[in-house]
Amino acid sequence: MPQEIKNYIARRYDTRESVRIQVQGEKIIAVEPCCAPSDAPYVGPGFFDIQVNGAVGTEFSSSKLTEDGVVAVLEKMLRDGVFRICPTLTTNSPETMIEAARTIANTLRNRPEYASVVWGIHLEGPFISQAEGAIGAHPKKYCIPYSRDLFDKIQTACGGLVKIVTLTPEYPNVSDFVRYLRSQGVLVAVGHTNATCPQIGEAVSAGAALSTHLSNATRHLLPKWENYFFGQLADDRLFASIIVDGFHISPMLVRAIVRTKGLERLVLISDQSPLAGFPPGKYTMELCSFEIQPNGKVTLAGDPNLLACASFPISNCLVNVASIENLPLSQVYPLATTQPARLLGAPKFSSGDGDFLEVGSRADFLIFNVQSAQFGELGILDGGSFRTGRLLFDKIVWRGKEIV
Repeated sequence: MPQEIKNYIARRYDTRESVRIQVQGEKIIAVEPCCAPSDAPYVGPGFFDIQVNGAVGTEFSSSKLTEDGVVAVLEKMLRDGVFRICPTLTTNSPETMIEAARTIANTLRNRPEYASVVWGIHLEGPFISQAEGAIGAHPKKYCIPYSRDLFDKIQTACGGLVKIVTLTPEYPNVSDFVRYLRSQGVLVAVGHTNATCPQIGEAVSAGAALSTHLSNATRHLLPKWENYFFGQLADDRLFASIIVDGFHISPMLVRAIVRTKGLERLVLISDQSPLAGFPPGKYTMELCSFEIQPNGKVTLAGDPNLLACASFPISNCLVNVASIENLPLSQVYPLATTQPARLLGAPKFSSGDGDFLEVGSRADFLIFNVQSAQFGELGILDGGSFRTGRLLFDKIVWRGKEIV
């Protein structure tokens, strides 16, 4: 019996052209121009988030990680319109990181329907700085210099799934380690660092290509003229990922980074925490306790100023950047779709390298309206009088099926 044909009418996010999309099964079978009201929703591709620490109570870097927990996070991502992610293993004991990597790989092997959602694992540690500020919320006792042996054990456990490693260039022999990771097909990122500018330059010359959540995980006071933030900001060879959730960086700093790096060298990340999807309150995870403030800010419990990942999805970050810089969707959308894909050598969209609405391709798209961000008197960081921007989903279509 023929499968039902579904029709969707929306405006393309990039051209604002009104189109009727016909879907049968998992495939797009027709896309035609049509007349639609000026307030019709937009249609765009699903997002690609290269830094997701967990969600709905599941932490990827945990000795308690289960296959069901991995699936729960992936389902949350799909409901957020994120069709590809890099599960992020933050600093933990070597045994925990190895087993967590194995569990993620086993999940994809046993639940192949989710295999396309995970593009690769992101190791954010343990090869990071122990210095105050730079270490962020990572446990100091597990932060170590580079170890090929540990990397190889993690990579073997997950069958080569590690695609990104965030490290600090401050330890000896950084060039050798960066070149080794690059030889394994791994994207190397600078982050959680107390390195000097020459050390950062050495890592970049060896092949590091990304700054992880640029400007975050830094000391409150930095040298005036030369410091590890400026060293990364000014290096045109480095892409930068940024968290524009309303707490990690101010609108003024967003503008400075956007205008220095340029949109073509920026990637948006959610840095979503294991508490994403939970209401405000205090929660205890494996290594420490966290708190979700009433406005959605995630901190270490008892210290409202020490950020610990984020709670908003990447779509909020996208709308916030558009609001801060007064840019159209067409200009900021690539920061959460095609730009991370280009960095990792992935297809442009979850449906392939063609247009995301190409006839014959898999039906993966989002239909949504936009709620712009509103900033308080002191900027978005004042915490009490802002509204973060977000997408109001009408339909999330993944593999031809409607999720919401």
